[in-house]
Amino acid sequence: MLCALSFGIVLGASLTHFLTLLPDSNILLFWCLVFITCVLVLRIYTRRLANGQIKRLLSMSFGLIASVMCAMTWTVLQAQSRVSDSLSVDHENVVTRLSFLVQSMSQDQSDQQRFQVKVLDPVPTGVPRRILVSWQDSSAGRLTVLPGQVWRAALVLKRPHGASNPSGFDYEGHLFQKNIRALGKVRGVPSLISDHPDASMTVIVARVRHHMRQAMRKILGQARYAPVLIALAIGDQDSVSASDWDIFNRTGITHLVSISGSHVTMLAAFGGVSMLWLWKRIRFGRIQPCELIPSKVMAACAALSIAFLYCLLAGWGVPARRTFFMLLVIGMALLARLPISSNGVLGIAAAVVTLLDPWSPLATGFWLSFGAVLVLFAVGTQAVQIQAGRSRTQKILLVIKESARMQWLITLAMTPVLAFLFQQVSLVSPFANAIAIPVVTFIVTPLALLTAIVSLIPGLEWCASIAGWTANLAMQWAMHPIIWLSETKWSMWNVAAMPAWMLCLSLCGVLWALMPPGVPVRWAGWCLILPALVWKPQRPVEGAWRMIALDVGQGSAILVSTHRHDLLFDSGPRLGATDAGQRVIYPAMRALAVNSLDAMVVSHADMDHIGGLPFILKSITVDSLYASFDAQDWLVRRAKFSIPADVANRELKFVRCEHGQKWIWDQVTFTMLHPQHPQHPQHSSAVTTKKNDNSCVIHISGAFHSAILPGDISVTQENILVHSNKELRADVVVVAHHGSATSSSPLFVTQMRARHAIVQSGYLNRFQHPETEIIDRWQKQKTSLWRTDQHGAIHVWSRPSSLDVFAYRSVGKRYWHH
Repeated sequence: MLCALSFGIVLGASLTHFLTLLPDSNILLFWCLVFITCVLVLRIYTRRLANGQIKRLLSMSFGLIASVMCAMTWTVLQAQSRVSDSLSVDHENVVTRLSFLVQSMSQDQSDQQRFQVKVLDPVPTGVPRRILVSWQDSSAGRLTVLPGQVWRAALVLKRPHGASNPSGFDYEGHLFQKNIRALGKVRGVPSLISDHPDASMTVIVARVRHHMRQAMRKILGQARYAPVLIALAIGDQDSVSASDWDIFNRTGITHLVSISGSHVTMLAAFGGVSMLWLWKRIRFGRIQPCELIPSKVMAACAALSIAFLYCLLAGWGVPARRTFFMLLVIGMALLARLPISSNGVLGIAAAVVTLLDPWSPLATGFWLSFGAVLVLFAVGTQAVQIQAGRSRTQKILLVIKESARMQWLITLAMTPVLAFLFQQVSLVSPFANAIAIPVVTFIVTPLALLTAIVSLIPGLEWCASIAGWTANLAMQWAMHPIIWLSETKWSMWNVAAMPAWMLCLSLCGVLWALMPPGVPVRWAGWCLILPALVWKPQRPVEGAWRMIALDVGQGSAILVSTHRHDLLFDSGPRLGATDAGQRVIYPAMRALAVNSLDAMVVSHADMDHIGGLPFILKSITVDSLYASFDAQDWLVRRAKFSIPADVANRELKFVRCEHGQKWIWDQVTFTMLHPQHPQHPQHSSAVTTKKNDNSCVIHISGAFHSAILPGDISVTQENILVHSNKELRADVVVVAHHGSATSSSPLFVTQMRARHAIVQSGYLNRFQHPETEIIDRWQKQKTSLWRTDQHGAIHVWSRPSSLDVFAYRSVGKRYWHH
């Protein structure tokens, strides 16, 4: 019954997060009371039943439904409070002067700081309380923002807005989970009003973490894995480089770099054992404290206290919360001498975490953390029984054997979940974890914590330096084989985004395979995982095509697929240390089972079209690269590429775009309409030195529908295309130059006779694309206008019977999306 109630609480909160609109909380509360009343009446009625199984089944069923309704009601009430505290349109993208209290450590980068703040009274109407502020200041003497400081600044506020793409990261949901209801960018120079380091418990913890981070940075200096040691000590992962994250992801050891349950448990166990040993030996005269308070009680209190402090220091993430509440349940059960199963412990911990934070199930770490522990509980009991009655040598060998067995089982059991969430499975994870787990858990993490604590004590900097140097050295030694594993071609297995029913089938197989010995054909359960790993989504038939205009912000990236071939038109912008290729294009291609490109076209060399090119060429095989400029020279000079060493396909062909180029894939014709060749007299007026006007333009003509991708050409080039080809038509047009006033001429718009027009632009971009005049021009032709800044990625599917278009933002809409 306890497990059923816990499951109902997690299920109720999770189901609420699939809603597009929040229901009336009063209606939910009514049905919640109805089911609770039914449970109470049922318990009275079932006392007369003789069949105990029917009693348990009825009680469990109604208890499950009642817990689901209670959890949904609680989550809806919490969500309504957050949704109501949102930024109004009147305050969006305008300067607003606010006073605010800094509540978090700043994420300090080379040119900016980011931190969470609470707006102080008086709060203007339409401005939320919680804001994520970004302060861009690259000057050498910039001020460091500390938790507890009160500032007054001019902020340009925006509502949280994230890209919406196939299997993409929900940035709006991520911020909603953190109760961040607006983003603010500092204008001018803020003024520091006061400092309150003890304003709240949140501020106190953040202030301590900040001082620990600064002390560790001073001690560790430029050590290779200094950011990793800081992440292990206080949970601050912002300084870990993208290349290191890529290695951790490819080898499946990301859980060790963050504050994991094993780290918390290890420290709690060390504190409990130490207190147990010490409490038995303390004596005050003839009185021993252990005679008044049992040693086990003090050991449990010490373990819980250390676990709680470490979880606070680590940022109180989902894995840390899960571990602490599991330890708390175990500790309370031991103190009260209550029998409780391992599943009951896990269920209560999951229910408590969900009730305290109903948005915990939105985090992938919630499912990975609780799922891994559930598998560990399922296979761990057998290992303990096998070790009984053996010699010491045999026990050591069996511990090694069972540890390896459990690691393999956990890896296999978590494979469907990892494939569903990330569309990737690390094949080298068991080997990498066999190296990393003992080193990181028993050497690196304790030394990192020792460095953090001792570095704050004056006079003991030398001790902190020794501990930090040793931890960094151990991490370097452990990473050598792990880096080698990550560089192997077989380290990762890409998996297409599977439907939910296939995940359920795989999980049923995992449950069957983990049944106790004696259950017949347990091995068959593992076979049910295989369909999810080889799943391929449907592709267009012969003569048809599929086009996805990806939501990459202020830039362009379009994936076109036929029955057996794939083409990428442009690669999106580059933003800071990342680019659209890494953040959007490659994950979307992976989810769609596009593991190579037959051709890639870069329309021109502006950064909003070419920014993701280096990452794409490194990550997947591209047969031919078409560009309106010398792409090979650009890669060597601007991207610092070493060709062909840095390219996934060593035989990549570089081709200059030119009018008249044509190829046919699966009865779909691709024709290059622009740039024109300068040697042709009739095309001399179209030749230009401007990058935009020199864009590659492709016309796609299938057996059923057609499309045109014009890059950033202007009105002049559009009119030349129309005059040179009177029969040029397109059912789908990607609006040139993101909908600027320099493109979409009346002649071009009229002749295309398009049924659908797609504008790729960024949300509230500084160019104010698309222009209202251009929108009106297309809509007057009765063309359906789609915008990536409002609708997310646009999916166009040419079928024999219809031309289907839908937006990903509407398909995956949730109640927190604006």
